[in-house]
Amino acid sequence: MTAPNILLIFADELRADALGYAGNAIVQTPNIDRLAHSGTRFSQCMVTQPTCTPSRASILTGCYPSALKSRMVGCVTPDDPRFLPRVLTQHGYRTASIGKIHLVPQRDEPDAVQQALDSGGDYYGFQEIDLVDGHGDHCFGPQYTPWLAAQVPDWEDCLKQRQRLQPGLDCFTWELPPEVHSSRYIADRAVDWLNQAGETPFFLHVSFPDPHYPFVVPEPYASQYAPADMPPPLPPVTASSDLPPLHHEVYFNRPGEHLRDHVIGTPPREYAACTTADWQQVKATYYGMITLLDEQIGRILDALDVVGLAENTLVLFLSDHGDYLGDHGFYGKGLPYDPVLGVPLVLRGPGIVPGQVIDSVASTLDLAPTLLDFAGAPEPEGVQGFSLRRALTGQAEPQRQAALTENDDDFVPMRARTLTTDRWKLTVYANQWEGELFDRRSDPAEMINLWNQADYQPIRQRLTQALLDEVMASIDMRNGRTQPPAAPVPKWASGPRMD
Repeated sequence: MTAPNILLIFADELRADALGYAGNAIVQTPNIDRLAHSGTRFSQCMVTQPTCTPSRASILTGCYPSALKSRMVGCVTPDDPRFLPRVLTQHGYRTASIGKIHLVPQRDEPDAVQQALDSGGDYYGFQEIDLVDGHGDHCFGPQYTPWLAAQVPDWEDCLKQRQRLQPGLDCFTWELPPEVHSSRYIADRAVDWLNQAGETPFFLHVSFPDPHYPFVVPEPYASQYAPADMPPPLPPVTASSDLPPLHHEVYFNRPGEHLRDHVIGTPPREYAACTTADWQQVKATYYGMITLLDEQIGRILDALDVVGLAENTLVLFLSDHGDYLGDHGFYGKGLPYDPVLGVPLVLRGPGIVPGQVIDSVASTLDLAPTLLDFAGAPEPEGVQGFSLRRALTGQAEPQRQAALTENDDDFVPMRARTLTTDRWKLTVYANQWEGELFDRRSDPAEMINLWNQADYQPIRQRLTQALLDEVMASIDMRNGRTQPPAAPVPKWASGPRMD
């Protein structure tokens, strides 16, 4: 059989529970739902890092951010032979990216892309690029910005007219025509690309900047969801039990021992001043952004059908991390709560079981080796995830029992590691006595920290050992030997399950 095409559709900062197929009865996402029901979906997929650049680098390599030296937003990700588009190029694939990449600081990425392509090379393995970085109505790109200026000559003046919808929160009116929205542009370019894809197998990376804050969307999506109909967020950290001081310093915007410059993905705000109505407006706008995104994804999926590529194309849909949307008192990302660590993950394609739901914990670490497996391309040395192909095709149960999430931030400063199992979540902070232990089954809202409770010290100790096993497996072990690295399955996986 011919090697399958691969279409990777990325959303930015999309929560796993903000989609119809995931049980959300408010937000309208018929096209993503259609994709989910025709493929296999994961209900508990965790990211390897809860901010943009490291998470994206990890997804595109199957390696932990620490192994890639892509540790935090604001860093320049070193180029690496393990990047998926580079490996696929070496095995006969045509590789292209349309939309957001964000492997270096966004303001620097257009020049970085141009320098790479002008030198006759590629950009992290991508041979063709139409870059659209940025957020909300401040997206930009070497092709997109001139195109936008041609469509709306006074676009910069229009942006200055936008109005803040809620005091202190990045929620604004949209002052540009919907036809020039970045999601519409990216979908247009993706459809054009598919129409001339040809016979060579391809890897097409289509990456949307939405629904990342600032929260802004054109009509009719801006008024599609009434703020009053939005459910209130989970209570703020002040209502939670025995949380580390970092959470409270972020909530009250009071830099202290645990919070220095407040650059952890959660914008600096005095969140304690926000009201339920503020968060309802944010969520209503966020849902409008998602519905606009869903329509554009539907256009891309329809194009696959029209050009006759759907049958032999593996489609993967996911996000780089989620957003609190007021849960625990914040928006943005960074702290290790499920609304941020959990992302949607859907795969559809040749051999993948339609309608299958995998409820065991999964990790975005495993996506690159999975795609290489379907493509028939051997993994390069040092890939740390393992293929999900047998689980996706119904031949085996998933191997993973735990997902490791790293978080290294020089600005806070913070170094943390989180272990998530089907039942438990443990977070350990470097050089801090405080940590977090949540029972995800009895306390899915993560409101009761069991870290210091005497009855839970045995499970805390066992999880700490399991976390140490995962951290040791996350070390980059490339050393020129011929045997592949050990799969990152902890030793305790052969014993009683930790659920």
